[in-house]
Amino acid sequence: MTFSHDGLRDSLTMLAAPPYFYENLRRELATAERNRSRFTLIRFQLFPRDEQASLASEESQYELAILSFAEVLKTSVRAEDLCARLGRFEFTVILKAPSAVAESLTSRVVTSWSSHQEWSKTALCKSAIVTAKIGESSLEILNRLDNQELIGITQS
Repeated sequence: MTFSHDGLRDSLTMLAAPPYFYENLRRELATAERNRSRFTLIRFQLFPRDEQASLASEESQYELAILSFAEVLKTSVRAEDLCARLGRFEFTVILKAPSAVAESLTSRVVTSWSSHQEWSKTALCKSAIVTAKIGESSLEILNRLDNQELIGITQS
C-alpha cells in the first residue's frame, strides 16, 4: 500500500492530505489569534493488537482497517471540522471546539471503532488532545500534540 495524495485529499481515505491540513492549521491559528477563539487538535493513531504483528505485515487487512477508521471519523465530525490522514496510521482532526467537546468526540470515535469487532480486533486506537494557545505557531502546537501521551480507551 502506498501513501499518496493530490495535495488536497489522501487517495485511499479521501480525508484531507498533509499539505491541505497544514494550510488549514495555519489559517485556523491566525483566525484564533485574531478573534481570540480556541480550537482543539485530536490525534488518533492505530496500533496492532498482536504484539508479534506489524501493521505493515498484512497490507490488505490493515488497508481495510484504515478505510474503516476513516469512515468512523467522517461520520463522527461536523462539516466545519477537518479530518486528515497525516501518516500511514495517523489521523488528526482540527476541531473548532474546546477540549471538553474534543474529549466527547474522542470517546464517541473510540466507541464506534470498538463496535466494529473485526477491525478493532486488528488495531487498537489511541488518541491525544491539545488546545491551541493564542500566538502559538503550527510547529509549536504540532510538537505539543506529538509530545502528548497517546491514550488508549479500552471498551468491554
